[in-house]
Amino acid sequence: MSLRPDDAGPERLVVGAGISGLYAALLLARAGRRVRLLERAARPGGLAGAEVFRGLPCDLGSHRLHPAALEQPLFREVHARAPLLTRPRRGVLVLGDRHVPYPPSAPAMLRALGLRAGAAMGLGFVAQRGRRAAFARWEHDRAIAGEDVGFERFVRDRVGAAAYASFYRPYAEKVWGIPPAELSQTVAKKRISTTSPLALFKELARARRGAAADLARFVYPPGGISSIIAYLEARLAEAGVRAECGTAFDLVALGARAGAAPVLFAGDLADLVPDARLEHRGLYLVYLAYPRARIGAPETYYCPDPRFWFGRVSELQNYAPDLRRPGETVLCVEIPEGAWGRGRDFAAGQPLEALLDQLVRAGIAPRGVAPVEARQRFVPNVYPLYRRGWLQDWRAAMRRAAALGALPFGRQALFLHCNLDHCAAIAADAVAHVEAGQSPEAWVLNAERYLDVQVRD
Repeated sequence: MSLRPDDAGPERLVVGAGISGLYAALLLARAGRRVRLLERAARPGGLAGAEVFRGLPCDLGSHRLHPAALEQPLFREVHARAPLLTRPRRGVLVLGDRHVPYPPSAPAMLRALGLRAGAAMGLGFVAQRGRRAAFARWEHDRAIAGEDVGFERFVRDRVGAAAYASFYRPYAEKVWGIPPAELSQTVAKKRISTTSPLALFKELARARRGAAADLARFVYPPGGISSIIAYLEARLAEAGVRAECGTAFDLVALGARAGAAPVLFAGDLADLVPDARLEHRGLYLVYLAYPRARIGAPETYYCPDPRFWFGRVSELQNYAPDLRRPGETVLCVEIPEGAWGRGRDFAAGQPLEALLDQLVRAGIAPRGVAPVEARQRFVPNVYPLYRRGWLQDWRAAMRRAAALGALPFGRQALFLHCNLDHCAAIAADAVAHVEAGQSPEAWVLNAERYLDVQVRD
């Protein structure tokens, strides 16, 4: 039964059926609006979709919800209908040949780093009088207030050369594939800062005061992240709205909608402004099925080590017990596009053999056990590439999108790196903005506040 009244007024157009677009469409439908939802892909979901492998809905990379997500209405609603799991966090940071549990302990970090490396990092941190004070201002200073000094200089000035060379530079090069000096200082979000032993020790000290208790647990849907997409689709169907998938969007028609309500646009910003100098890096996902009931207890391994191609590895069943096959373990190996470029195949031949050897050397996969199946999926446009000077290009692209009558929102349209609960919150803000009769130009003036969201991992 449709929830839409006969006098719903002009149709609201939503482009993009990832979690942001689906939730915006649902909020509009619940407000009594007629809604049309367009998606160019074959099915809804976006980065919150799934790859069905060995009959299991595997996430497109390592996703989890953090306890703070339950403060957001969408996730409270999902939780009320089908309770989300609260899981202990058993992540592992792979440092050389050692595994450091995450959340970390000081003794484990010292054992993993070794006396020489630990001393070098400590001396590098305290050698300059102002370095500790600058480190304390990390989150404040990385926002561009004037000159963008670049990622390399920003980080080295705060943690010293040893920590930068061991942790920050390898991670940045692995993900983005360009010299870190060309990256913006805004790349130094808290997500990357937590790969530094200095930041980890800082979090450890805070944890003793109870401020970091949420690091020890996460929240997760029993059926995987894509079950949230299925939930939104079901609620939209009840409201008489279905995503029109495989539908290309006519940008000329968008510009011709004079006097109509703004188009809520949750697609890629580059689709609206093709010549915008805004790039993304994608992610190769290699799914491996091992003939073992379990490989290990960790749900995610983090690997900044440049010897390994992958940045993260997830064991699916450790996110939710229902996501397992009897006698098998599925790993999801994430290889950032970085310096590789596109068109690589890591799931066959010599690259697969090399990848399997790396998993063994990293202490993740068992020696002498070959997977029974390997499959690769490339996911484009995962990580925004924030080059120095990107903010000016972003502002210009947003103004041009608004001139077309579009209101960009969500991760892809706002050129964000953010969590799922951020996507839902921004979608709710965008709907409220349109329902209040405000313009795309007014939205663009305020949207910059979303660029500073902290990615929780």
